[in-house]
Amino acid sequence: MGMSARCLLYALLLCLAAPGSQPAAAQTQKGTLVFAVESLAAQTLDPILEQRPGNAVYQAAMYDSLVGFDIDKGGIGPGVAERWELDEDGQAWTFYLRPGQKFHNGDKLTAEDVKFSLQRQMAPNSVAASAATFRRTIKSIDVVDELTVRINTVSPQIGLPASLSRAVAPEGAVMPKTYIEKVGEDEFRRKPVGSGPWRFGKNVPGDRIEFVAVDYPHWRGTPHFKELQVLMVPEESTRMAMTRTGEAAIASIGPDTMRSAVRGGLEVLSVPGTMQALYQFWGLYRPEVKDNPITKPRVRQALSLAIDRQAIIDQVMNGLASKPYPFATFGYTEYFSADRWRKWGDTAYRYDPVEAKKILAEEGYPNGFELNFANTALPGTQFMVDVGTAVVDMWTKIGIRVNSTNYEWGSFAPLVQGDQAKLIGAASMYRTVGRPDVVWRYNSFAPDSDQRLLGDKTTCDETCKDFQAVVKSLLAERDPAKRTALTDRMVELIANTWMAVPIIEGMGYYAINRELVGQFAAIPGRHELGDVFERIPRPDEKPWPK
Repeated sequence: MGMSARCLLYALLLCLAAPGSQPAAAQTQKGTLVFAVESLAAQTLDPILEQRPGNAVYQAAMYDSLVGFDIDKGGIGPGVAERWELDEDGQAWTFYLRPGQKFHNGDKLTAEDVKFSLQRQMAPNSVAASAATFRRTIKSIDVVDELTVRINTVSPQIGLPASLSRAVAPEGAVMPKTYIEKVGEDEFRRKPVGSGPWRFGKNVPGDRIEFVAVDYPHWRGTPHFKELQVLMVPEESTRMAMTRTGEAAIASIGPDTMRSAVRGGLEVLSVPGTMQALYQFWGLYRPEVKDNPITKPRVRQALSLAIDRQAIIDQVMNGLASKPYPFATFGYTEYFSADRWRKWGDTAYRYDPVEAKKILAEEGYPNGFELNFANTALPGTQFMVDVGTAVVDMWTKIGIRVNSTNYEWGSFAPLVQGDQAKLIGAASMYRTVGRPDVVWRYNSFAPDSDQRLLGDKTTCDETCKDFQAVVKSLLAERDPAKRTALTDRMVELIANTWMAVPIIEGMGYYAINRELVGQFAAIPGRHELGDVFERIPRPDEKPWPK
């Protein structure tokens, strides 16, 4: 069977197997589902102005993506497109849209909207993480007919469907072409229109976003509740109190709160393998930091050896985390030698402060050095700040004089854009989320990406060039064994730079008021609940087991 046939068969099987792939029967909708979260990120409802966290926390409620996800296993599955296939020459993907879809204003969703949306995501004013990659790799987009769109690429892009899925990234969000062209971008951002199971209601900056359920069957699942409110409540203790009193039905919490939540009579939902908390270095290729100690890979390795990851798991994460695989990889990562890298990580990520001090002395820093560190947490993982604080304390013990600054995510996110002036030569906390397709996250190292951790278009050393060559080959490779070898090589290149270093592999944690919400399951490996709200029943429909 050829590659095209296999891709088509796989997509068809996913479509047939995916729960919610057929319109749900009409049901009673009542009540308001209130979700309390610590941050609303940029709090914009325009998909081209929001990266992963906001898109997956609240934009997912009102927008559908070209490719969806497998809600049982994680990873990609049918979305706006019910199936897709790769051409025999590997240089075009054809997506077949499910019929009968519409936007909230009544406009029919067609291939023209898909083309328009992808072009918006690639536009100069887009902050989409993959915008630059798409501009480089997508040659053209053809509307074959009302329900068929063909994406032509300059070279084989095996991972393109995953890149257009909310299971991986937000770039696949489908927006209404006719509406946006009629009212303009400013009005669209004030009164956004999507095609998801929830339509926009109100956006109160710094406070909340409100949605209203669609009153017709939706392929993702027709909401059980009539309204949805996503509240910004920075203090975890307040979110917990709101959940206990019934002001909120669900609240994001950290691992240290889970026991008190259970004692308080709340249900606790944990989602394993959802993320890595890590730290990464910025702009080390820039000439102005050539004398900075952290430009040396062995110094960066010493910083990792100074971290007692098990202590962080036990003391900060309340035992509800595990030691990580290399950057952005998980046990379920596709085309990846997980057993080999598990063994590697057990050694490489060991706690060895004696060896750390020895390396520092050998590199010329027996008395340590100063290091600027930005401590922050992406939405949904506020415990990252506590992890960062613990890491700073451990670095201090080997002589590193850390200048640590705490940032709320909304303040930190703009710093990674543009020239990154405030981050050059510094380290920061960061996060990578659990996805089976690993290549998309490694884009952070590419010279044409927003983060460009290895170099930029004018400065790209041998490691940077080797990385680009491996990724180019990986994106075009069809043979599974060769694809695995290339993934392993990509992981090895970045792991040996010690440029982005995992600290722990964490989970998603939620406190739930059983009297307000019925039993539901999260999507494996997916921290955010944006694609789950429509599937959450009321307590009278499906109570939690005693």
